Amino acid sequence: MKQYPMINRETIDFTSDTEVCNIGFQEGTLKDGRPFRIEVWESYGVISATLFLSIIDLENKSEDEIKKYIVENELIDIIEDKIYITEVEDIEEHSFLSINVPISDHEKTLNQYLVSLKDYLF
Repeated sequence: MKQYPMINRETIDFTSDTEVCNIGFQEGTLKDGRPFRIEVWESYGVISATLFLSIIDLENKSEDEIKKYIVENELIDIIEDKIYITEVEDIEEHSFLSINVPISDHEKTLNQYLVSLKDYLF
């Protein structure tokens, strides 16, 4: 099975932004062996999930194909597609897709994350 890097978030200070409430995170491995990290957070009444996936083998995929991939891997249930995908680099200079999924907007459900979350240890 192909090896994919896991994003390194060790240098991120999750306590530094008073406008963001960090709810929880989860890390795991998808069906194809690709590691993932999902972080769920709230800002100004909007709850969002940010999903990080190695860009390796996804470079030429369309946004629709990436959305289908995360649904098929049971990470996200897309109800209202307002997903925003960008590319980021971690401190080890590995490239990742940063997939921002709005979960709820002032108590209106937009999408659902399908993994259980761990609490941040501050």
